Amino acid sequence: MSAAAAGEVAAARPDADLHIAVLNGHREAFFDAGHAQQLVEQWNSVYAGTIDRDRTEGYPESADRLTGHVESCTQEHWRRHGPGGMSAVWTRVPAFHTQHARSASFIGFARRRELQASAPYVRGVWEFQSWYTTQAARRGIEFRPRGVIEVKAFGVDQQAVETAFADAVTHVLASPNTDDHLDPAGVLKVLLGLAGHDVRRYTTFEAPLHTDVRAAIACGLAEEEAQLQLTAEGRAFVERHALAGLPDPRRDAWEELPELPELTEAVTELGDRHAAAAQLPR
Repeated sequence: MSAAAAGEVAAARPDADLHIAVLNGHREAFFDAGHAQQLVEQWNSVYAGTIDRDRTEGYPESADRLTGHVESCTQEHWRRHGPGGMSAVWTRVPAFHTQHARSASFIGFARRRELQASAPYVRGVWEFQSWYTTQAARRGIEFRPRGVIEVKAFGVDQQAVETAFADAVTHVLASPNTDDHLDPAGVLKVLLGLAGHDVRRYTTFEAPLHTDVRAAIACGLAEEEAQLQLTAEGRAFVERHALAGLPDPRRDAWEELPELPELTEAVTELGDRHAAAAQLPR
C-alpha cells in the first residue's frame, strides 16, 4: 500500500489501534481487525500439521511460536518502531497461493558434489514473504561458507520450476564455469589466507571467494583433496613473491596492489598460469 493511502486511512481513524498478525515471530500490521484475523486463521490452517506434530513430539514452545495470533498496538508505536512504518500497514488481506519449489546444495570449489537435494514440493506463500512470486519460475544460487552452494527454484508452474532448477544445477556443476575469471587481488588474498590456514581471513563475501579459490586451483597454487590448502607450487609462490610482507588487506585497498611495481611479476605469473589452465582439456 502506498504511503498516501496509509496516511488517508490513518487520518480517518487517528486514535484507532492497529491489529498485528504475529506469525512465527514475523509481524504484519492491519487497520482492520478482520483482515488480521483472517490472515492468522489462514496461517494456522496451512501450518496445522506442523503445529500438531511439534506438540505431539514434545516441543510446545515451538508450536506456540508457530501458532499465529493477533495483538494490538498504537499507530504511534508502529510509526516509530514497526518495519516499514505506516506505509506497511495493510488495508486488505495479503494475497496467498501455493507454489512449486526445488532446492539442493553442493559442496566443493573446483569439483562440486551434491550434498543434499529435495524432491519437488509444494508450499504456501504470502505476498509479504520474500519468495512470493506470480512468475512461472524463479531461480537462485547462493554461496555459503565452507564451499557450500545452495540452488533453489520456485514459482507457480511446476514444469517451469523443474526446468529452472535443472538449468541452475547445470550452471553450478559446469567446469569451466561462466562465472570463472581471474581477479589477481582476490587470488592473492586466497593464497595469503591459505598460507595462514584460514582462507577467509582476508575475504568477506562468499561469491567472490568461490571464484578466487577456483582460480587459485586452476593456477595450480591450491588444491582441495582432503582439505583446501596450498600446493607445493602455491607455497613457493607465496615465498617467492613475499606475499606475507604485503599490507594487511583488511586495512588497505588490495584492489590497487596488482598495480604496485613489486607485484608485477606475481600478477604476470597468475595471468600466465590461468591462461594456460584455460587451454587444458576438461
